[in-house]
Amino acid sequence: MDIKDFKIKKSQWLIFILISAGLMYITESWLMSLGIMLLLIVFDFVLAAYIGKKRGDKDDKMF
Repeated sequence: MDIKDFKIKKSQWLIFILISAGLMYITESWLMSLGIMLLLIVFDFVLAAYIGKKRGDKDDKMF
């Protein structure tokens, strides 16, 4: 898995935005919503890299 293979689908963007909007509505904090969205994106990247490594991709270049 190459870094170019890491792509977030439109449905994932929609889910991330809905979660952030819900958090903004509940907590009324824009920065907390932004931080949660960034954590979701980073978690998705790390999970994709882990799955690629577990499948045995030899050319796994995370950074």
